[in-house]
Amino acid sequence: MNRQQRLSVRRTPDFDADLALLQGSGVTASDAVRHAVRLLAQAHRYADHRAQTHGGRRPAVLSIRTRDLFPVAPVSDGGEQGV
Repeated sequence: MNRQQRLSVRRTPDFDADLALLQGSGVTASDAVRHAVRLLAQAHRYADHRAQTHGGRRPAVLSIRTRDLFPVAPVSDGGEQGV
């Protein structure tokens, strides 16, 4: 694997709103972006695989299971909630 480099992303109000939505489950901004990139990459891999096995035709419609959309929130022992 190549040496990891920092990634810079231009932030817009729409991007910030989307990121806030993804962070709603309690994940960090970095984890949310990493999760979103992974989902999109998996969709492209699947489309490429389908194209290889179906005469070069990529699927016209691609779906993602909804449970895959939500990253698992970190486990909390309740300490920060006063429980």
